[in-house]
Amino acid sequence: MTTGGIVDWGLGRRVAGALARGEDGASRALGDDAIRRASEAGLDRVLGYTGLDPASEVPAVEAVTRSEWIESNLAELEALAAPLEQRAAAEISLPRPFEGIVRGGLGAASGLEAGIVVGYASRRVLGQYQVSLTREPKPPRMLLLRANLANAARELDAEPDRFLLWVAVHEQTHSVQFAAVPWLRDHVAGLAARLIETASGNVDVAALAGIAKRVVSSDPRRAVREAMRGELTRALAGPEQAAVLDELQATMAVIEGYAEHVMDAAAQDDPGLARMRARMDERRARRGGLADVIARALGMGMKLRQYELGKSWSDAIAGEAGVEGLNRVWAEPAALPSPAELEAPREWLERVVAAPVA
Repeated sequence: MTTGGIVDWGLGRRVAGALARGEDGASRALGDDAIRRASEAGLDRVLGYTGLDPASEVPAVEAVTRSEWIESNLAELEALAAPLEQRAAAEISLPRPFEGIVRGGLGAASGLEAGIVVGYASRRVLGQYQVSLTREPKPPRMLLLRANLANAARELDAEPDRFLLWVAVHEQTHSVQFAAVPWLRDHVAGLAARLIETASGNVDVAALAGIAKRVVSSDPRRAVREAMRGELTRALAGPEQAAVLDELQATMAVIEGYAEHVMDAAAQDDPGLARMRARMDERRARRGGLADVIARALGMGMKLRQYELGKSWSDAIAGEAGVEGLNRVWAEPAALPSPAELEAPREWLERVVAAPVA
C-alpha cells in the first residue's frame, strides 16, 4: 500500500493483470516502422487541418503491451489519489480490532475497483495521450497498444496500416491540443484536484466501514459486485462534487470530440479511412452480456457519451464557423462550453465566436 494511504495497489495490479491476459503474437504484425510512419503521417494531417501551432514538442509514440499500459496508468492513478487516500486514512478512527479490519477491507475494496477499471480498459483502449495531472507532472506520453490495434483491425476487417493511420490521427490530435494550448493541462489538473479535495472532505466513514467489513467476508463475488457498482466511489463523494464533475466531463467531451472531428475531417480525401467511422462507432457500442454490465457500472458509458456529444458539438461548430471558429474553444478556459452549451452549440457560438476577440 501507499505509505500513509489505504489503497491496496498491489491487489489492483494483480486484478488488472489477470483481466488483461490474452495478447498474442499476431500483434507483432504492427511493427515499429509501421507505427512510426502512421504516427508521423497522422501528425501531419492534424497540423494541416487544425492550423494549431504546438508551443512544445509532441511526445514520441510508444508501442506498449497491456501490462506496460496498466502499470503506467495505475502509477499515475496512485499518485493522483494520494491526497484522498491520506485524508480517508486519517478519518478512520475505530476501536481495535475493527480499525485493522476496516483499513484492510477498504484497501482491498479500492484496490479491487482500480484493478477492474484499468484491467478492463486495457483490453479495449487503442491509444492514449497520457498527460500527468499531479502537482509535479511528468512529461506526457503517447501510448499505442499494439495487441489491441491488431485485434481491432481484424474485427473491423480493416487494412492494418490504414487503420493505424486513422487511430494515429485521433491520438496525435491530443498531442497537438496539449502542446498548442499551454493552459489545458493545468486546467484539467485543477479540476481533478478540486474533485479530489471535495471528495476527501466528504469521507463517509460509516459507509467505508460497512464496505470494508463486507469485502473481508467470505463472499468474494459480492465484493466484486459492490466494486463494480461503485459503492466505494459513492462513499467518498459529496453533493458539491457535482458541479466540478460536470465541468470536468464537459472539458473532456470537448477534448475527445474535437479529436473525433479531426479524425473525420482529416480522412475526407481517403474513402477507405472515412468508411471506418461507422465500423468504429459500432465497435464502441457493441458490448454485450458481462462486458456491457462492467462498462456501464464503471462509468464507461459516460466515456462513450463524451465521444458522441463532443463530436456532434465540434461538427456543429465547425459547420457554422469553420475550424478557425472551432479553435476559439482553445483561447482560454472561459471559452470552453458549459454542459448546457454542449447540448446547444449555437449558444456557445453566440457567446464566444460572435463576441469580438479580446
